[in-house]
Amino acid sequence: MPSWIIEPVADPDDPRWQARRQWQRVVVRAPSAAFARVLAGTLDTPERALEQGHEHPHLGSGFKDEKLYRVVSSRDTVHPADGPDGILEAVERD
Repeated sequence: MPSWIIEPVADPDDPRWQARRQWQRVVVRAPSAAFARVLAGTLDTPERALEQGHEHPHLGSGFKDEKLYRVVSSRDTVHPADGPDGILEAVERD
């Protein structure tokens, strides 16, 4: 199964981040780039949204936004191709 590298393309100060955690590099084993985005979403999706007031929390994962992250096929040999779908590596942005 292929692995995918997800990297930020937006500037760290871009307002699209909406106070989300930012990841420098996430490696995901998944059958497609789209599914890699879905799996990586567990890293930055809040457990629950704010429930009162006029707050507007980011709803959903930033990994789904192509203006925040790009997905490229990984050609590294560090992570074996065999194994279950999942996050293989995650490095938070400084």
